[in-house]
Amino acid sequence: MCPFTPINQNIYGIDQFIGETQLWGKGIGTSMIQMMLNYLSNNKGASSVLLEVKKYNHRAIASYKKCGFREIKELNDDLVLMEWMKTID
Repeated sequence: MCPFTPINQNIYGIDQFIGETQLWGKGIGTSMIQMMLNYLSNNKGASSVLLEVKKYNHRAIASYKKCGFREIKELNDDLVLMEWMKTID
């Protein structure tokens, strides 16, 4: 018998890329992530969203943290796994 009751979770993974360097540092990525989290949470019932990011991509990591992601695991020498979890109001 399992000592806990499994919780149904809707877990999503996302990936994004802004290739035009002149668009970096303008808040576009942060806005895009916030809109995506809002959509996944409100329309798809997401309880958690995962992404991986290069350790040296400090700009992206700061943007993700601003949106509520936290670093949860080093995947290898280059990548970090980050997670956003829906909060219950």
